[in-house]
Amino acid sequence: MTTNDTHAPFTSSSPPPEIKQQGLRDTITTLTKYYEFSTTAVVVQKNGKWVYLNPSALNLLGYERLSEVQGKSIWNFIVKADQQMVSERIQASINGVNPGSLEQKWIKKDGTIIPLEVTAIPVANYLGQTTAIIKKVNQESQHVHDTLQHYRLITENMNEIVSLLDRRGNLLYVSPSYKDYSKDGIHNEIGQSSIKYVHEEDKEFVKSEFLKLVKYRKPQTIQYRLQKTDGTYRCIESQGICISGQGDCQFIVVSRDVTDRHLAESKLRLSELKHRVILEHSNDLICMMSHEGIAVYASLSYKSLLGYEQNEVVGKDILSFIHPEDYEKCQKAIVKLTETKQPVTTIYRKIHSSGHVLTLEAKGMAVVDDRGDANHFVFISRDITEKIKLEQYRENIEKLALLGDVAAGFAHEIRNPLTSIKGFINLLAKERNESERGYHQIIEDELEKIEEVVNGFIALAKPQAGDVAEVSLLKLVKNAISVLTPQASLKNIRININCQLKSIIIRCQRNQMKQVFINILKNAVEAIEEDGHIEIILEEQQDRVCVIIHDNGIGIEEERLQRIGVPFYTNKEKGIGLGMTVSNKIITEHKGQLEIESKQGEGTKVVIHLPKYPF
Repeated sequence: MTTNDTHAPFTSSSPPPEIKQQGLRDTITTLTKYYEFSTTAVVVQKNGKWVYLNPSALNLLGYERLSEVQGKSIWNFIVKADQQMVSERIQASINGVNPGSLEQKWIKKDGTIIPLEVTAIPVANYLGQTTAIIKKVNQESQHVHDTLQHYRLITENMNEIVSLLDRRGNLLYVSPSYKDYSKDGIHNEIGQSSIKYVHEEDKEFVKSEFLKLVKYRKPQTIQYRLQKTDGTYRCIESQGICISGQGDCQFIVVSRDVTDRHLAESKLRLSELKHRVILEHSNDLICMMSHEGIAVYASLSYKSLLGYEQNEVVGKDILSFIHPEDYEKCQKAIVKLTETKQPVTTIYRKIHSSGHVLTLEAKGMAVVDDRGDANHFVFISRDITEKIKLEQYRENIEKLALLGDVAAGFAHEIRNPLTSIKGFINLLAKERNESERGYHQIIEDELEKIEEVVNGFIALAKPQAGDVAEVSLLKLVKNAISVLTPQASLKNIRININCQLKSIIIRCQRNQMKQVFINILKNAVEAIEEDGHIEIILEEQQDRVCVIIHDNGIGIEEERLQRIGVPFYTNKEKGIGLGMTVSNKIITEHKGQLEIESKQGEGTKVVIHLPKYPF
């Protein structure tokens, strides 16, 4: 079937005899808007106001543009003496009665009066419009014929299929472009069903839609499949309208092949679906930004990675949730991207909805059109928090391994002669008098300090061995506290433990891990002058356990904080600066992580992360 599209004319080089001249006139109203280049002057009015004048009519009345007259009263263009007659003719035309041709006097733009022959085209239509052809008096009287010939020329050279149907859906006329579908020849199709070559699966649908057109007489647009003479099917879009004359209603249908468009749209939908599936299941954060810096799209991963719903991100500043310290860096990266349209990469931090910080690596790209203009900007961010921790862990292992090798060498070279020196000093001390024993005691004390350094080297190179076992973290911490309790009591320092869980089990070398807690607690006690407190918090975090030791001591300067863990670096008058280095090595070998935060005058917080499961 060829059902639906524009309202085009229906004439043929050999029009069917059953189509009367009046029926052809009835089509003019619905078709004039398609023929802007017609030499016939056509005017359309509704409710006494101009709806349309084609260029020929505008030129005839001295106007250049439709906007000069559209919407204005038609009575401003017709002399007062003829207005009553024109009103009666308009009403007759609306009722479908042909009022014929009549000479009238119209007023041009420059105010001059021009006699015109006005031929109304009577079509009763749901729009309530009337159409007329105007021409200067004494011009050719065959204006209707000329107009229809013009329509015929256009119609028969259109790529679209133009057809005229009766109320049963049979063809009264079909344009030559139907030849690609007609197996019996176009002239043999007249009187035949218009859905003859419609795909069997689409016929019932096309019938039902045509019945709606017949019943309601309102334009219809449908899509269906039509078989060509070579047996292939094409996707057709048809637009149909009803035209009413003195006799029965007829229906104009203009159909066009939209197969290529349909395939392109299907491919586009499939491509969009694929990309949406990728976007919505990607672990990366994907965000699209407008020129104003507003997020216009956010992937579902914002919820899983940052804890924010899409509607909490879309419509907000692209820099929302950025860590304050990274705000300026990200802002500069965005400015560079928008100005150069070249990809930019940056590492920055975002704040999770729960408050913790994630480190992300983002790549920003401009989305440009065919002209090279950037419409939007896309940012793809990947969580590299664990990657950075792994790199830091590896660097720490390498650093500690190097320190261990150096420490082992030093310990070996110093320990042997040190043993000999201590032995001979003890022998010499027995043979000296009391006045010289004080000097020997000083020497022995200094040698003990050297031996302590050597033992520290040995602990760094190879901490005290022990079997890995399941250990109660709470008991381990309490044992370490008991060692420091006497020293803490002398300073009136309170040590509190906060553990909400009854039992937190870790796998570790008991003695090594106990030494870590002793080292850290000892530092905390020594950092508090008097009447202080130390808070110890034990908690579980997914697959890890966390030990937080927080004191209210003197704190550490930021410059010195960066050097904590460096061998022989210490803030204490007594000590060799290996305690934190050894502790860091033990924690690292247990696949854990040591973090230190401190502000001068506010105390120090040491956070130890350890795996909850076997490592």
